[in-house]
Amino acid sequence: MAIADVVWRSKGACQGLDAEIFYPENEDHAEFALSVCGQCVVRIACLDYALDTREQQGVWGGATARDRRKMLRQRRQSA
Repeated sequence: MAIADVVWRSKGACQGLDAEIFYPENEDHAEFALSVCGQCVVRIACLDYALDTREQQGVWGGATARDRRKMLRQRRQSA
């Protein structure tokens, strides 16, 4: 992956926050992370990255791992 592909990371609303916020023990406790993502200007780029790289854990682009698995299944079904 080229460096230019992840330049968006420096613009994320998550910058400076504890990364653990985005890796809750239980997805039912992801509310704060999801609220941070909801205000983020690079949310779509972050979500695209997580989907493209098949991130297995954490909140990325306003989606939990469960949400992303569902999105990927829907993509496969519509392809």
